Amino acid sequence: MFNEFLDLVAARYGIDPNVLRLGQSFNVNPTEAAELAGNIQQQSDFLSKINVIGVVNVKGRKIFGATEKAITGRKQNGRHLASIEASENTYELHETDTGVLIPWEYFDNLAGLGVDRLMAGIAQFVNQQTALDMCQIGWFGERVSPTTSDKELKDVNIGWLKLLETKRPANVYKGKGSSGQEKIKIYGADAEFSCLDELALDLRQGLDPRHQNRNDLVFLVGRELAAKESKIISKQHGLKPTERAALGSKTLLGSFGGMEGLTPPNFPAKGAVVTTLENLSIYYQKTSVRRSLRNDEDKKGYVNSYYRNEGYVVEDYGLMTAIKADNVEFGEDE
Repeated sequence: MFNEFLDLVAARYGIDPNVLRLGQSFNVNPTEAAELAGNIQQQSDFLSKINVIGVVNVKGRKIFGATEKAITGRKQNGRHLASIEASENTYELHETDTGVLIPWEYFDNLAGLGVDRLMAGIAQFVNQQTALDMCQIGWFGERVSPTTSDKELKDVNIGWLKLLETKRPANVYKGKGSSGQEKIKIYGADAEFSCLDELALDLRQGLDPRHQNRNDLVFLVGRELAAKESKIISKQHGLKPTERAALGSKTLLGSFGGMEGLTPPNFPAKGAVVTTLENLSIYYQKTSVRRSLRNDEDKKGYVNSYYRNEGYVVEDYGLMTAIKADNVEFGEDE
């Protein structure tokens, strides 16, 4: 059955099946690479709403990078032109290797459903986990290590929040207190923010003035913040726990500061961000994508690998604000 599976994969990518049988990796052409990236993107509703883009170079200018200022005006005896600021308008990609060992037992169970179902099942399993990993790195990524080991994937790549903190530190609110001891108190007596609506409005006002009145802004909120808000709202309205569970947090919460509230996959539990979904991007180098599928006798399974150069991009830092999730503390319920 494994050879039949390899034949299908070879036909899918237009390569010689013997390349796979020999355990060799193969280049994926840009068209197939884009389709593969699209298939992974569709495994997550959040990823499907942001940009996942194939680029030519490992380093370069952002695709949707902003001018970082207004571009309309007038010049007497000439033409008004705004320049693109290079300081915040570049990206860099890094080696990214997604690989998984599929145990023979798992493979054989799927094989019992037929080779077509087998191929679809493995693709869904791998693509879904890859999508979750991409979200995890986007929110928690802090550095690029030669060899990765962090369970939260902080060392795979530099994610959106770390990019914002590095490039626009003023746009990441750390709270009150001495340096390194800051705290953001939400809810309860003497809270800095008594509810998420106040927090959302504060973050919105931290955007560059030209972005503050946009109608496509979203408020990304962590599950613990959303759950706390849900509990408070349900208590105010006298809802029982069963009624609150039936409605769900999303129904109870609605919008914040005039913005839609969303909780993306693997988002920091006490985190909050204001931006637009189109301001967040993941770039991959079109010509760097490689795949391999091989049997590993020693590990008793089949190795599925997806290699590429990849990077995370905040298109316009002035269009994103956030809080430092690790600094958030909840006050006592009033």
